[in-house]
Amino acid sequence: MTITVILRKKEFKFEETKDLTVRKVFKKLDILPETYLCVREGELITEQELLRDGDVIRFVPVISGG
Repeated sequence: MTITVILRKKEFKFEETKDLTVRKVFKKLDILPETYLCVREGELITEQELLRDGDVIRFVPVISGG
C-alpha cells in the first residue's frame, strides 16, 4: 500500500497510509499548506481529505501577483 506525492519533479512514497490526510503529508514534508495546492486526478482536494491506497497526488505551487 503506497501513496505517491509529486513535489517539484520529485516523488515521495508513503507506505503507511492508514488515516493519512493531505495535512499530515504537508507536515511530513515540512511544507507550509498556504504555499501549495493539492491535486488528485485533476481535481483540487483539501487538507482534510483522507488519502487512499494507490493515490497519486501533486503539490502545485501557489502563484500570486498583481
